[in-house]
Amino acid sequence: MRIHGARSSNGELVVALYGDEADAFLKKSGRLARERVPARDQAVTVRFEAPRPGLYAVAVYHDENGNRKFDRTWLGLPAEGFGVSNNPRLGLRAPSHAEAAFHVGGGVTVVDINLQY
Repeated sequence: MRIHGARSSNGELVVALYGDEADAFLKKSGRLARERVPARDQAVTVRFEAPRPGLYAVAVYHDENGNRKFDRTWLGLPAEGFGVSNNPRLGLRAPSHAEAAFHVGGGVTVVDINLQY
C-alpha cells in the first residue's frame, strides 16, 4: 500500500487489511491484518502478505492525536483523515466493500490510497 496525503507527521497511520467478506469490512473482528506506522507528510509504504489470491480491501486512518481510535465529530463524521483502496468518492457515507475491493494474484499488487480530511 502507498498512502498519500497525510496533512502532518503527527501520530500514526493505522492500516487494516480485509478479505472478501463484505459484512466484515471496516469491522475490528473482520481484519486479517493491521499495521501501525509513523505518519509522514509524504507517501508512506505499508506491505501486507495476502494469505492467498483473491479479493481484498484496505482501510487506513491517520491517528493524528495518538489516542489509538478513529475519532468522529458529534455528527458522526470522521474527525481524522481516512482512506480506502480504490479511493471511491464517498460524500457523507461509509465506503462499501465492493467500492474498496481489489484483486490480488500471485505477484506484487500495488495499491495507492489517498487520505481524505
